Amino acid sequence: MKFFVVDAFAEVPFLGNPAGVVILGPNDSLSEDVMQNIAKEVRFSETAFVKAKNDKEFAIRYFTTVAEVDLCGHATIASFKVLEYLGLVKQGCIYKAHTRAGIIDISIEEGIVMMEQATPSLGDELDVDEISKIANLLGISEEDIGDRMYNLKPKIVSTGLWDLLIPVKSRDILFSLSPDFEGISEYCRRNEIVSFHVFTLDEDRALANCRDFAPLYGIPEESATGTANGALIYYLFKHGIVELERIYEIIQGETMGRSSNIFGKVQLKDGVYKAYVGGNAKIVIEGKLLPL
Repeated sequence: MKFFVVDAFAEVPFLGNPAGVVILGPNDSLSEDVMQNIAKEVRFSETAFVKAKNDKEFAIRYFTTVAEVDLCGHATIASFKVLEYLGLVKQGCIYKAHTRAGIIDISIEEGIVMMEQATPSLGDELDVDEISKIANLLGISEEDIGDRMYNLKPKIVSTGLWDLLIPVKSRDILFSLSPDFEGISEYCRRNEIVSFHVFTLDEDRALANCRDFAPLYGIPEESATGTANGALIYYLFKHGIVELERIYEIIQGETMGRSSNIFGKVQLKDGVYKAYVGGNAKIVIEGKLLPL
């Protein structure tokens, strides 16, 4: 079995978000316990296990260091960059990824892997007390939450995984967060969500700048988060900030020294507005798993 380390959402090594990718051959199989232990051993936020079902369809499972998750954007980007490197996929074609969040379309366009997100869902509005709790967990004041133009408020959104999207009013606030990881873990466990995805529109170089905290899944902070930014691009579309079909850039990971460039859009497919997230990726290590 081939093993790769890939920096997703980056064009050069050592930026973006690293993921492990294991390519299983037709006769290869791994138990859930072994996959979990491999993910724990390599210690990336996610490791993907990929097996071809046929020339156009691939089954992918995703493991953090502590648990399996239904979907992972950056590990999907990394997986298809590896499949392209191995000659198993090519640009200009649409492929199917079978995940626990459903079957999603993947395409490669001019080196960018674009990933369809699952059908969007929006949670209920959060009340004032809940917003105050969120501010406390991030080490900021309630007045810091929101934006300066659109009256945005925190919202739980899913385009494959449930994330809490939290707008803050400036880059300075975003970069000064002091998250209570234990408290965020408990909040995520209680509300059955994956992460706090904090973003600001106070960004001249892109649509938004963001930080993502998922300590419940062993990820205190992540430098690039495909699924959460899929939820974000859809959330901003619903608020009239994002135009249909237009590709936008989102920056993440600057406070970690691993700046990531994430691309997203909303597109109408079969009568449903769906989010798409994409990016480049750089393979930095190629190896193999020895018999276990």
